[in-house]
Amino acid sequence: MEAFPPPDLELLEDVPFSAHGLKLDILRSRAKNPEPVPAVLHLHGGAWVMYGKWPPANVFLARAGFVTISADYRLAPGDTFPAQLHDVRAAVRWLRAHAPELNIDPQRIGVWGVSAGAHLAGLLGTATGAERKDGEAEPSARVQAVGNVSGVMDFLDPAFDFGPQPLPLFGAPLAECRELAARASPVTHAGADAPPFLHLHGTADDEVPVSQARRMHAALLQAGTSSELIELDGDHYINDTHQREVEAHLLAFFCRTLKHTPG
Repeated sequence: MEAFPPPDLELLEDVPFSAHGLKLDILRSRAKNPEPVPAVLHLHGGAWVMYGKWPPANVFLARAGFVTISADYRLAPGDTFPAQLHDVRAAVRWLRAHAPELNIDPQRIGVWGVSAGAHLAGLLGTATGAERKDGEAEPSARVQAVGNVSGVMDFLDPAFDFGPQPLPLFGAPLAECRELAARASPVTHAGADAPPFLHLHGTADDEVPVSQARRMHAALLQAGTSSELIELDGDHYINDTHQREVEAHLLAFFCRTLKHTPG
């Protein structure tokens, strides 16, 4: 296994960004670009209940010249939705506030994630209507591109059967919190102001059915915004089983949408 970080990349660990004690890691090329470059935020999976920031997921983007970030967010069941959305918005705002020192172009910020992280990435791209409180002077939490790998996009999808057990993210069974579940679904917020989306999903995914990506893709197209759907011959873990293919699609997508030439 390759040592981390690789010698060509620089890692800044455990940078605090939230009032809740959350931290992020920055992974970037040691070769400095004279011009500001795009940034890409990675959000980890783990069913909203486990794991944490994972900068190795961003190696392929950092080597292409993006400034990459991997951020923690509060986990369920200790913290239920919308705490997680507040946290990932805080990470984007932190990036914009520190754009000059990180040599980031604040108008070119992308986000991607796998599974639960992709769900939160989808919300960053769509649920922007209440992103600030009255009088709040913080930077915007909007992003300019979203990569969705095996993510939950619609909790009310009939093909997505949770059963009667409580969902840790909501702290209740789905039947008891359908309004909250709708609010937590990126498909609910798909509108004309959404940024470009790339969906990568396995056709044999039995944890988050491929209908999730199809429904979100259709909603975005209907709203008149850019969406690309790529279905792979795999299950929920295509980020592992199809890693090179997934990374190649994501890299091409972020280079195109964030107007970046790899280097």
